[in-house]
Amino acid sequence: MKSKENKHVIAFRTTKLKPGENIEFHLEGWIGDMMGKGKDVQRNGQFFLTDQRVCFYRKGMLGEVFETIPLAKITSVECLSRMGYRLMRLHTSHDELAFKTFEAKEFFDQVYDRLEAMRHGEVQSGAASAPPIATNDITDQLRKLAELRDVGILTEEEFSAKKAELLARL
Repeated sequence: MKSKENKHVIAFRTTKLKPGENIEFHLEGWIGDMMGKGKDVQRNGQFFLTDQRVCFYRKGMLGEVFETIPLAKITSVECLSRMGYRLMRLHTSHDELAFKTFEAKEFFDQVYDRLEAMRHGEVQSGAASAPPIATNDITDQLRKLAELRDVGILTEEEFSAKKAELLARL
């Protein structure tokens, strides 16, 4: 899970999280299209993977946007990663949720891997059952993030946020 909690995360945690439900990961991004109209208008917010469902949540001045899909109802997941842009499209038998983000590929892939493992019953749900991360893995990830920062792909602020998140896992 990201270490920085914005207004969407705080509002989700206090108003939408079910009793006993745990947030596994959350990503900053959007649904809809930049030039979309009506229901297709772009809405910036937060994607949540909990031990029970996936959700998109946006808390705004004039209201909120809340979409949710139980893990058991997801029939397939498509991912696209291109030049910093990431798309995760979740399908059910009657619905879909297309979430877009600029989160780092390594973090996006962790969310996808965890989602697929949970969907297929390969891991127990709940934050306490998350697999331990070896110190060497975190060190390698920090090096990769530093390289991305040094070549200008990540800003110093993005690097610091990801670094704090990784260090919190130790």
